[in-house]
Amino acid sequence: MGILSKWSYTITVLMATLIMVKGVTAMQSIRNKLELMALTLIMSLSMSPVAQAAATPFGVNRWQKPQVTYVMTGSTHYRDIYVTAIKAWNATGQFRFVPGSAAHHQVTLGTSTATTGRYHLLAGLTLMYEQPNHYFAKAQVLLLTRNLMTYHYTTTSQVHVAEHELGHVIGLQHSRDSRSVMLADNRYNHISQADIAAVKKRYQLPVGEDSTK
Repeated sequence: MGILSKWSYTITVLMATLIMVKGVTAMQSIRNKLELMALTLIMSLSMSPVAQAAATPFGVNRWQKPQVTYVMTGSTHYRDIYVTAIKAWNATGQFRFVPGSAAHHQVTLGTSTATTGRYHLLAGLTLMYEQPNHYFAKAQVLLLTRNLMTYHYTTTSQVHVAEHELGHVIGLQHSRDSRSVMLADNRYNHISQADIAAVKKRYQLPVGEDSTK
């Protein structure tokens, strides 16, 4: 993350997948704490807006075209998780992730063992970097491996977390649709038809327009 701070871009989006534990979401736990302690959100995280309806929301930012190049770091297991999630998004026909090189790539897909601070109740984290014209410039995705193990995420659930984070890379925001991969605490959902429709609409609309158009 320190290396990324030298870029002359703005960090516009810091989004994540919340941990779900025994049917109680991390957000519900946080809300309970806020009611009791009257504190601000402890994760220091700007959560993306959530939709009121089934349509998956997206913001004003996007890539110049519905395709990005990526590199992966981490163990073979988590590389396989990312590959499976990439195949799922590529199969939608609306966006493509293609391998890049160390010297030429737009997205870095990696892992972190962090469990404190803003990482405390997160399964995955996505950092998006915006150019002045509102096009995305770079992205970094982290799967938080210790949290995934602590809360007993299966391989399939880990793939769903990766699909969620890649949805953020594409430009999607959190949804309240219980069937969406973009549910904030998604653990069980695959990419839905609403998610696919949102990606199609995002790249039909010009940069600067969001899902309210």
